[in-house]
Amino acid sequence: MEAKIFIPRNALALLLTFLLCISNMEISLADTNTPKNSTETYTNYLKKACNSTLYPQICFESLSSYTSTIKTNGLKLCTKALTVTLKAASNTSRLVKSLPKEGNLSKAEAGIIKDCIGEMGDSIDMLKKSLKALGSVNGSEIEFQISNIKTWMSAAMTDETTCTDRIDERKISDEVTRKIRKTIVNISMLTSNALALINKLLG
Repeated sequence: MEAKIFIPRNALALLLTFLLCISNMEISLADTNTPKNSTETYTNYLKKACNSTLYPQICFESLSSYTSTIKTNGLKLCTKALTVTLKAASNTSRLVKSLPKEGNLSKAEAGIIKDCIGEMGDSIDMLKKSLKALGSVNGSEIEFQISNIKTWMSAAMTDETTCTDRIDERKISDEVTRKIRKTIVNISMLTSNALALINKLLG
């Protein structure tokens, strides 16, 4: 006759609890290690991508806070770069629009600023169209969609450059020039970087 082994119920419960603790510990250790490795991976990915742009430092500085969102996804990187550019362009447009309210502008300066407001408005429209199109890139028409985005972003850069060129060519006070030129040049660099990323990763 075979001997029967009886295991007390409380011993079985203790065994299961012990095994569960070990399992949770392993998961906890994995969770502790993964973010560090992932963060380094995401940061390296962004640095490498930004090195393909004309202004890598500005590229990295403007996007480094979004690495956990971008991860290593090219489409997310391009979308975030374009989103950051659009936000900066909108802020700059508000700045330019506020200048006439400050007064002390000559008729020529007021005319230049009015033109610049229009050009920044056109640039923002192009960036918005690009961002919307980027959000629906897929399927058999992807090449056509990307081509349109590149065209619109190039047009946005032209509008931005036209504004700064007119400021340089015409007589306008140093203070007004400094306020407008610095911000719009920054927008032009962000737009250039976003376009470079799209060319590199999606083009």
